Amino acid sequence: MRTRRLLGFLGTLCIIAAAGTAVLAQDLSTNIDLAYVSKYVWRGTVPNPDPAFQPSITISHPSGASFNFWGSMDTTDISGNSGNFTEEDYTLSYGWEAAGHAMSAGYIYYAFPNTTFPSTQEMFYSISAGSKYPTTFAFNYDFDEAKGLYGSVTTSYACNITPGKPAETTMNLSAKLGFATSGYNDFYFATDKSGLVDLVLSASVPFETKKLKITPSLSYSTVVNSDLSDALSASGVDKNNFIAGLTVSSAF
Repeated sequence: MRTRRLLGFLGTLCIIAAAGTAVLAQDLSTNIDLAYVSKYVWRGTVPNPDPAFQPSITISHPSGASFNFWGSMDTTDISGNSGNFTEEDYTLSYGWEAAGHAMSAGYIYYAFPNTTFPSTQEMFYSISAGSKYPTTFAFNYDFDEAKGLYGSVTTSYACNITPGKPAETTMNLSAKLGFATSGYNDFYFATDKSGLVDLVLSASVPFETKKLKITPSLSYSTVVNSDLSDALSASGVDKNNFIAGLTVSSAF
């Protein structure tokens, strides 16, 4: 039954992608990511401490407008939802460049089917700069349930780990530091304190074929603020988490 549901979803994903690309096929592009993670950690919280399947589809227009669907499906029965989606995110965004900086802004709707967690909404804005060490500043404001701001700064570096080889292999390294206002932290951590939230260190090594990109990754996430980490500990959640992942991507 679980396999049938998964195959049905993948089939639907392909149909949506094909239909989206068929409309104004000369303009639209589609990207599909199929990710498997050892646990689901998000902005310091742990929605699922067990492995999850996380598909994503993005349909983009050369103008900079895009639509993304992202979901997280439980693969174990830890919450009684094996084979079911427990989160679905819908994002409308617009990206542009100005003064040598890449910028984007948009709207995200978060839904949590098969759970008691309320749906919520965010507006976001990000700006990126730099070439050797690209750095992105992002600001997400939840105007619905949390009524608070989550911001982050992420810096990354790509290094060649096979010098002298005809086909280079690149390792991508990144570090992200997040902070939030009291309203946001009260909603997600039940702690009415503003300040730093999480630190995430990640490494990934993409391998490309003619049609696919396969990316194994490893990340470490920790909650920085002691009040927030105490709140997690009180609910039986560890503030320190290692996450292994494997993503298969295709663009057309």
